[in-house]
Amino acid sequence: MSNKLAILSTVFFVFCVADYAQAQRRPVVEPKAERGGIDLEWVGPNLRRVSPVGRSPYELWFQENKANMPTFEGLVIDDARTEPLEYWEDMGVNGLYIKMADYQITDGWILEIPPKGKTKKKRHLYEAGMYFFGGPGHIVIQQEGNRPQRVEFGYRTLYSIPLNVEYQIFNDSDEAIRLVAVTSFPFTLNSFNNEEFALNNPFAFRDRYNTEEDYMTMSEHTGQNDTVTNLVEDALEFELDSYDHRGKGTTNMHWKMSGNSVIDMHVSEMPAGAYKRAHRHSSDAFILLTSGEGYSLTWPEGRYKDRVRVDWHEGTIFVPPIFWYHQHLNPHPTDSARYLAINAPPIVVNLGLRFNNQLDEDLPEIVAEFEAEVLKRREEYMRNAE
Repeated sequence: MSNKLAILSTVFFVFCVADYAQAQRRPVVEPKAERGGIDLEWVGPNLRRVSPVGRSPYELWFQENKANMPTFEGLVIDDARTEPLEYWEDMGVNGLYIKMADYQITDGWILEIPPKGKTKKKRHLYEAGMYFFGGPGHIVIQQEGNRPQRVEFGYRTLYSIPLNVEYQIFNDSDEAIRLVAVTSFPFTLNSFNNEEFALNNPFAFRDRYNTEEDYMTMSEHTGQNDTVTNLVEDALEFELDSYDHRGKGTTNMHWKMSGNSVIDMHVSEMPAGAYKRAHRHSSDAFILLTSGEGYSLTWPEGRYKDRVRVDWHEGTIFVPPIFWYHQHLNPHPTDSARYLAINAPPIVVNLGLRFNNQLDEDLPEIVAEFEAEVLKRREEYMRNAE
């Protein structure tokens, strides 16, 4: 009898432990009253994240202002080159304000400048990285008290406006130009909780930009995968360094531009039939595809069955939610694929809040799905070549 009781007790204990472990992987179901009205999100077996939705200064600003501008909320924009836009009074051109996931450090814009047209003049106390679809065009930047300086851009140019410098973007071509911008406005607003401070601040950051003669030409490769520069004329042609850590045969380059301390810009390339390893991090990441065709996956830890698949091509924008695993895969038989990531690791690192890890052992489901995609696309390629 005692043996039977011992066995039953052991089974009951194992069942309770297994049930608890499973509960750690479920979405939060605790009543708000028991949590002081705070929304919690499971991002790991023993890790919960406090949701900022509905409570941060940026979230409150967005709810108050979204009726005054064209907006997008979500995880994926299929093609920034063709996404429908509306007139945006603050910018003076057609555009779209992009609020991705529940990001609190970065936001985005898509702007379309008509032939021979221009945006309104802007100046703001937040960083902004820009990628251009079309050209030629130019940007006039002016540090307070200094002469204006002209920055030329073309198709696939990558540039970052110096912090709190007045600027205006001009289209010199006979066709419309689109640009995708990622900014650190949410971080500035969440830090100071004052829009006027972000948009009408007279301070000049001359240590970042002071109308230097070599501003447009300086470029220094400072180490593996790192370059300090202020302009990348063609982000698709720029030579990248090897980055086997994230996937065999892949390459990468980070650009430190305009003295930025919040946002980072880097481009990664996957050769045909290769992929990046699944990884996650505690900072925002806007991902813009600049070439190739493939797909990406993103999922919360322990819930691969709930994954989101994004099939992409040039112009696709998507984001992984905070601390979700994400993986980029290029099953094309002949063509490489590049993507631009504008994200926020510098400020998160400086605050001591950068957490990241990588799955060095691929999930079997990912490998099987990728091999099937490679086979399918190879067969399609061969049929089209006949």
